[in-house]
Amino acid sequence: MIILKAKGTFYAEGEIVLNPLKTIRWKDLSDKNPPQLPNGTSIDLSISFDENDFLSGINGIVWATYDARQAEIIQDTLLAQNINCEVKRISLDPELELKSTFLISITNEKEIKMAIDFIWKSDSGLRLKPDWSYPTGETNKSFEQWLNGQ
Repeated sequence: MIILKAKGTFYAEGEIVLNPLKTIRWKDLSDKNPPQLPNGTSIDLSISFDENDFLSGINGIVWATYDARQAEIIQDTLLAQNINCEVKRISLDPELELKSTFLISITNEKEIKMAIDFIWKSDSGLRLKPDWSYPTGETNKSFEQWLNGQ
């Protein structure tokens, strides 16, 4: 699970100011009334999402990696299998240039299942495990093993 964190300041009427250009209203976050907090109270916000959604084929996305090299090699491998795809780069916080994630996106909906099977499901494919199945900072061992023919 990836968590994006932000700090802000709570003001009357349920306004949370993250910085002078970004404000969130409590009513946009919850149907409940804003809490009775004093003006100027420091607020921590966290937004999380499940990385495994990147493996589901939703919107054509079949793989995600933190490694641009890995994404390019997988893209080339899929193209060699006649599966059309592209690499998309996303960042949780582009302003801070936090860790980027590279997504493999299949352009033809009919090829999504084939791509998923080839990348991580089928024994005759790449047999990769997601980057996040390894401790933070470690390389994707399954990718390196495949790359080295092991």
